[in-house]
Amino acid sequence: MGWPSDDDEDQRKPTAQDHYYSHLVYRRSHRDERNAIRLVQLEDEGPPPPEPADGARGWLRWHTRHVPSVEEFAQLLTKLETDELLTSDDVAAYRGRATADSVAELTARVNAIDDIAHARRQSDPS
Repeated sequence: MGWPSDDDEDQRKPTAQDHYYSHLVYRRSHRDERNAIRLVQLEDEGPPPPEPADGARGWLRWHTRHVPSVEEFAQLLTKLETDELLTSDDVAAYRGRATADSVAELTARVNAIDDIAHARRQSDPS
């Protein structure tokens, strides 16, 4: 049925990044002076370092604020390929381009993939 299991083994524990982004959403949706101040602070701090459960997306979010070295960028590309967000041809095209622009391109690309997947889930009646 698509319902989450009550079995603890099937439930992923929220990471520090999950908490960070949940707080951002909350602060943005509940606008008052106190929340606005805390929202600015959160945005200035940026996301916490990724944990293994954050996967390639967590590392990509991290590197939007912390421009990767050439070695870190190569590791990011490998993570994105492992998570099937890039093909080996994509990785070859990006290799050696450790710049903020490349991370921004990759972020836009992964966001588009996620948006398409979300739209498909919304339109699937099952």
